[in-house]
Amino acid sequence: MSNLQISNSELRFATATLATLSVLVPTIYYLRSDKPQESTQHLQTFRKLLRSYSTLRPAALGANASSNFSHTVLPLSLNLPPRGLENFQQHASMIFSLFENFKMAPHGEVHFSKETDTVIAHCKMGGKVNGASDKGKILINGGLKEWWTECVLFVKMSPDGKKIIELKEFVNSAKAEELQRRLSGILSD
Repeated sequence: MSNLQISNSELRFATATLATLSVLVPTIYYLRSDKPQESTQHLQTFRKLLRSYSTLRPAALGANASSNFSHTVLPLSLNLPPRGLENFQQHASMIFSLFENFKMAPHGEVHFSKETDTVIAHCKMGGKVNGASDKGKILINGGLKEWWTECVLFVKMSPDGKKIIELKEFVNSAKAEELQRRLSGILSD
């Protein structure tokens, strides 16, 4: 059996070394790692876009749009043409007129690809139907006081993350078609 002897000064030195390492290692890791996704300019711009939906102002949706902005609704089977900014804002105006309030909120994680400058999120969208608008009255008379659906947003941005180049909205096609039928007066609850 060995007789291991550690002096008090050796024990203090080992304890101080261990304490120093326990502070330095996490600090070095924190300083060397990439900044969290939540703080990237791309995600800040994306969150601003989501907040702009609740303003019910089409101009707010275009606040960060690039000069060559395009909006596409998928799936292609819906036969909706890609839109530039002006047509996107006109479309948003028609949709917003249906609602008293509207919300676009991520369901789960929001993902950012540095390689493609694209933010992707599965979102819930909808709100309380506006009974003061003609089309809103059609929905309310058909038994709908609120309308909710979901989509996946693909938001391609400029490399600096400050401008939105392309917004692709993959919607629930069954819900989109149902809304269209309700607005046409073909379907009610």
